[in-house]
Amino acid sequence: MKPLTLDIVFKLLGTQNIPGSPKELEILSTRISELVHLNGEQWIRENRQKLIDEWYYIVRQGIIH
Repeated sequence: MKPLTLDIVFKLLGTQNIPGSPKELEILSTRISELVHLNGEQWIRENRQKLIDEWYYIVRQGIIH
């Protein structure tokens, strides 16, 4: 499965204001792609705020190296 582009990820999440280094954003794209594959695009839209909040936490905590 090829990861979604960041443009598509931003559209699904409803914002381009997503923090992260290029490596972190690549991982975000992969993870959102996996969630789309498992749950569908509508699920992403319905849960976008929770996904964004969790992503902010991951970036702030420096979980991805």
